[in-house]
Amino acid sequence: MQEAISAVNQTLPNSDGEAMKFTAYSVAVHKVVVMVNAGILALLQLMNQQNSSVLETHKTAFLCFSVFVLFYAVLRVREAMDVRLRPGLAPRLVGHTSHLFGGLAALVVIHVVCSTFALVLLILWFLWLSFVVYDTISEVMTHSKTNISGDGLPQLPPV
Repeated sequence: MQEAISAVNQTLPNSDGEAMKFTAYSVAVHKVVVMVNAGILALLQLMNQQNSSVLETHKTAFLCFSVFVLFYAVLRVREAMDVRLRPGLAPRLVGHTSHLFGGLAALVVIHVVCSTFALVLLILWFLWLSFVVYDTISEVMTHSKTNISGDGLPQLPPV
């Protein structure tokens, strides 16, 4: 295992297989987020042809959707740059955050179509959020326990 060291982010053990698994996971999540958002927007296009007031009555929801998609896109680009350049905790957090913003964007648009279904998906989104937070905290805690020396001070990586 190689050490992923950066002056900016937390030092975490990182193997090539682990980075490839996270990249594959991240790509799959981004594909799902984009497809769900595109599908819901296409459905809204069909609804808008039948009833032109959908866009007018849900302006706030579409503004929230636009903001979440903007955050999602910026974080997605940042993740793509960071994962290759600096493996470690920061790119993973950026990746998880972009996934969560993409999911929130989809929830906002789904709410326009069916609020009950959006509420069920919101509960699943919170479960996903809690799993990501738990996974990240346990990874940091595990790594911090292995890096503590006998005198209680964290070990610095070799220069």
